[in-house]
Amino acid sequence: MKNKRVAAIVGLFMIIAVFTACGQTAMAKNTGGQEISKSVQPVELAQNINRDEAMNVVKHTINLDYSKYKIDLINDNLKYKGQQYFQFLISNSEGAIEPSVIVSKANGEIYCYYPDKTVTEVYQDQVFKSKC
Repeated sequence: MKNKRVAAIVGLFMIIAVFTACGQTAMAKNTGGQEISKSVQPVELAQNINRDEAMNVVKHTINLDYSKYKIDLINDNLKYKGQQYFQFLISNSEGAIEPSVIVSKANGEIYCYYPDKTVTEVYQDQVFKSKC
């Protein structure tokens, strides 16, 4: 009989501990999330990338052997939908790979830019999707 009471009391304390721990974790996550969102917003507004950083975005997104391929900046001020981009052409000894690639100066997003001035995600392009 005494063992049943002890087991019931221990079980009750374990249940209370679980609920208490879950409540504290939820509060910690909410507090942390609020702090992160406050500190991230100004960074996004101030973020601008230069030509070298844009080239690194291309190299890290499109996996090619860059000892055989080169990246040439063909336009350092392409405007598309009100935003400014760096435009690059990737080529090797056989010639250029179309489409060209554009990288946003504001946030480093990378896209394929076609001769008809349309844009797609690099991951959706027939040429580059297998290299991303």
